[in-house]
Amino acid sequence: MKHFASLFMLLFVSTALLAQDAAITPSPREIADAYVEATGGKDAWLAVKSTKMEGAATMQGMEFPLTVTAAEGNKMRIDMDIQGSPMTQSYNGTTGYILFPMQGITEPKEMSAEEAADLADTPFLTEFINTEARGYTLTAVEGKEVEGTPTYGVQVTNADGYDRTYYFDTETMVPLMTMQASKSPQAQGMVMEGYMSDYQEVDGLMVPMYIENKANGQTIMKMTFTNVSINPELEEDFFTLK
Repeated sequence: MKHFASLFMLLFVSTALLAQDAAITPSPREIADAYVEATGGKDAWLAVKSTKMEGAATMQGMEFPLTVTAAEGNKMRIDMDIQGSPMTQSYNGTTGYILFPMQGITEPKEMSAEEAADLADTPFLTEFINTEARGYTLTAVEGKEVEGTPTYGVQVTNADGYDRTYYFDTETMVPLMTMQASKSPQAQGMVMEGYMSDYQEVDGLMVPMYIENKANGQTIMKMTFTNVSINPELEEDFFTLK
């Protein structure tokens, strides 16, 4: 009888511990709110109309100057200097453009919707603000260790096929990793991962200054930012290459 009593007590304690873990695991909405608050707060993020991040990108052992500019309306522009030759990809909210003399594109060229899919699939305002009103759904997924750090997982989807999973540091509540399938023809079906670190304060907001992008587990680009501007002045047609 003592044996069965001990076994019963062990099962009871194990069940209680599991229930306790489940009780303290925050919901996706709680994780989202904690992330927004930890990185500056909702009002501060809503006041951001544009951003400019300057630094360097490393690809295949070579380093290039890099500038990533984004603005409300899901606009984005990426400028690189590859061995003295400019390379620009831009999305103005409806149309994508590319300029890449090294590959014979010496004048801005419109990209097809498929070619610009990954640029278009990057919302300017984080999905964790006004989530439901903007048509996004948050779903809890199993967390994982990201470079030795435990995380909470949250999948973000919408009716238009948006599907991205974030992994948040369980202590700081900032995202350490994102994961999604690429939609561009060049990387169709590849699982794209972004690893964010070196968060620093910029005008009251916490911004990752280092991002490593991987495709199917292989590093394709490392980005180190040294200067971040909040609400820089931009020309009206900045995202429509002329």
